[in-house]
Amino acid sequence: MKDLLGEKYRRMGFALLFAGMGIVFFYFFLKNFKLVMSACSGLVHILMPFIIGGVLAYLLCPIFNGVTRKTYHLLEHKAKSRRRAFVFAKALGAIAALLFLFGVCAGFFALLVPQLTVSIVQLVEQVPSRLTDLEAWVTDQFGASNPDIVKTINHSIDNASSLVLDFISRKVMPGVDNYADLISQGLIITIRTFINILVGVIAAVYFLLSKEKFKAEFKKMITAVFRRDHAEEIFHFGNFMNRTFGGFINGKIIDSIIIGFICYALMLILGLPYAELCSVIVGVTNIIPFFGPFIGAIPCSVIICVVSPIKAGIFILMIFGLQQFDGNILGPKILGETTGLASFWVMFSIILFGGLFGFVGMIIGVPTFAVIYAYTKRFIEKRLRMKGLPEETAEYQDFNKYDINRKDVL
Repeated sequence: MKDLLGEKYRRMGFALLFAGMGIVFFYFFLKNFKLVMSACSGLVHILMPFIIGGVLAYLLCPIFNGVTRKTYHLLEHKAKSRRRAFVFAKALGAIAALLFLFGVCAGFFALLVPQLTVSIVQLVEQVPSRLTDLEAWVTDQFGASNPDIVKTINHSIDNASSLVLDFISRKVMPGVDNYADLISQGLIITIRTFINILVGVIAAVYFLLSKEKFKAEFKKMITAVFRRDHAEEIFHFGNFMNRTFGGFINGKIIDSIIIGFICYALMLILGLPYAELCSVIVGVTNIIPFFGPFIGAIPCSVIICVVSPIKAGIFILMIFGLQQFDGNILGPKILGETTGLASFWVMFSIILFGGLFGFVGMIIGVPTFAVIYAYTKRFIEKRLRMKGLPEETAEYQDFNKYDINRKDVL
């Protein structure tokens, strides 16, 4: 009995000690928040190649696993040893993953860069003529009946042109001497980014080839530090995160590729200009759930508007229909119940994480919030079971304000 009491008080003492340490740590964290965030930012900057490598390895993992699995089963009875067959299969899987990565990047730049260059040149060449056409159209429409409106609009257009020229003469031209420094800084940043990506690709290969060993080391460490039931909970959490993130991101990439091809086909059928460029932009931004197609439609509609405002309007209507098709038919077929979130929480998570972490936050916001939501729901339902209360949300809804019985509408 004394041993049980001693064990109880000992656990209580450790709990109080760790709680006190946590409070002190949280206090100093808030007091030195800027310093901590600066240190974290510096650490992220240092580890950026490995972060890039980890992301690439995670995205390329399905290709690596598939090639490795098929190659191994083809060679397991032909090679001198199964271990040698497995090593060769992994090497071939890494090569296949790298070839896929380089092929996607090469195709993306080969398709995007020429179209982007042509679009910018045409945009610069056609803007002055479009302004002249706008002035002529305003004169034709309102010249006879409302000369004051024509005068006001033409004056506004002239003022806008003057402001642009004034900005160039006052702000751009005097800063020509500083352009050399800006170019050199941009060159340094470009070289650094290239090195980070190159090291990241190398790190991705190491991650792919050693992922089983890394996983085993983490599992070994967690098993040694935590109690068996707590360790099992951590393993369950890791597997759940992997299923949620992997299923969502891989499914969203496949969904975005399909949407890009559908957008390209529709633009060709409708005779819209810049089909390749706009389809790539729409496909890439479609990775962002819910808002993605609209984000991509904004720059594309501006580019198309230079050629024809009517075609820009057709393009916007096409994107709206494409988003409805993706959100209600294609997306659910590919993603299924990967996240388990209602539409409101999808929109909430995109806005929240997008505001906190920018473009990356908009992509990872939905699966991150899905994990938080699932474990919060799991905790609440566990507490309700302990109290002998119903777990279903419907049991807590009431429609008394409408004089409706809950059982009649649920």
